Amino acid sequence: YDVDRDGFVLGEGAAILVLESEEHAKARGARVYGYAAGRGMASDAHHISAPNPEGQAAAVREAVEDADLAAADIKHLNAHGTSTPLGDIGELKAVSDALGGETDQIVVTSTKSMTGHLLGGAGALETVFSVLAAHHRTVPPTINIENLDPETPMAIANGAPAQLPEGDLAVLNNAFGFGGHDIALVVSTA
Repeated sequence: YDVDRDGFVLGEGAAILVLESEEHAKARGARVYGYAAGRGMASDAHHISAPNPEGQAAAVREAVEDADLAAADIKHLNAHGTSTPLGDIGELKAVSDALGGETDQIVVTSTKSMTGHLLGGAGALETVFSVLAAHHRTVPPTINIENLDPETPMAIANGAPAQLPEGDLAVLNNAFGFGGHDIALVVSTA
């Protein structure tokens, strides 16, 4: 979200998540870190590297509706955030549109600022970050912002972690792919 951003740095990594029913997890004594509360998918097929905010907004809206939540229930966004002038601000505006402009309570990060873009591995790792952010009530920072873009329409966890409120918590995680593959997930603490 730096005003001088000019694209992402490739990273390398992987992650895996174990999804199971709460009943099964508790029966085997597993620690439950969070819940898959809702998901939304869209395919805008607009351009290989120029995202269409309408597809992104549709995925976010569907995820929040699938989780049976209101916009005000979302407290954190782990943005797709690829450090591109077109993509970053467009994504945040799409989220704001999807949530009816109700975004003052949301703290945004882009964990790609710390890991680089893992391409095919990005969605899984960023979902892990989202689950752990909700579980520990701490938003990881977006690093390397020297001059925050004044067009940024939402609060960014800029350079330092941010704390999330007590109580039930819902987090939005966006994973967008080249060519308009738009996925939004809502994870929650309850």
